Amino acid sequence: MMTLGLDTSEPLGGVALYEEGGPAEELWMDEPLRHAECLFPLIDRILDRCKIGGPEIDSVSVNRGPGSFTGLRIGLAAAKGLCQAWRIPLVGVDGTIVYRRRVPEAQRVCVVLASRRDLYYARWFGGSRPKGPTAVLPEAELIARLRDEERVVTLVGSGAPRVHEKMKGAEHVSVAADEMNRPSPLWVARVGQDEEPAGRLHEIEPLYVEPLRL
Repeated sequence: MMTLGLDTSEPLGGVALYEEGGPAEELWMDEPLRHAECLFPLIDRILDRCKIGGPEIDSVSVNRGPGSFTGLRIGLAAAKGLCQAWRIPLVGVDGTIVYRRRVPEAQRVCVVLASRRDLYYARWFGGSRPKGPTAVLPEAELIARLRDEERVVTLVGSGAPRVHEKMKGAEHVSVAADEMNRPSPLWVARVGQDEEPAGRLHEIEPLYVEPLRL
């Protein structure tokens, strides 16, 4: 099954084509925060590069968040338009699940995604299971919670390297390899092939996570 993966959840957007045992190609936009202008030209480019036409795509998988409010809306709108035009199913994947899948050797994981200012999206996993919903935490609170961990934990995600740098002395906290901490539309496509598509396109909405207001 050939899947087109879209990821516009973070500043630098990208697209990918994935088929198990077949093509696996990933392309990125040249500049950040240009999802609206660059997404469709990038899709055309990857299809041309792989010599694949739209009718050969079996499904579209899109990162539905958490992430940039505007970016998520652009990615989902594009994905729904393509699925409607090509009459194929759409899968919306949780970006924290995508990052978790990229470090299968780690038993306990905290996905850390850069949000805005000193805020991060954070979600803990025990094995493959999330320990709760994604939270938006200030940097100081996130670091304090990680320092209080009693077990070894691996950080992964776009915010993971920065947080790890500020945790000197916390030997129980490690960080995934650099290539694992960048968003990947190829992984969005791979994870999407393992999930059920939406029954109707309108059922998939952006996954927004807002800071808790007291």
